[in-house]
Amino acid sequence: MPVDEGSDPGQNTPAERPGSAGPAVHVWATASPPCLPAEAAATVEAIVRAVHHGDDARIRILLAALVDIADTEVLLHLRERLRERPQ
Repeated sequence: MPVDEGSDPGQNTPAERPGSAGPAVHVWATASPPCLPAEAAATVEAIVRAVHHGDDARIRILLAALVDIADTEVLLHLRERLRERPQ
């Protein structure tokens, strides 16, 4: 994940724009996965497994379930998990 100039990845703090009272952008630098609701996290992991196994039918079912529980944080986490190599 890109880190904005001024971010402190060790502290999970957003980049600060010099002379401003807040973050320059809403990009967070984190080394660990976000704290997700259990149902969303389980669905994300199931999607990742289905993608790695090429199970298109299961992927469609899981994505339909994710629609009702996902927010931006969940979708960004799914994207990151899908970019990782299977273990």
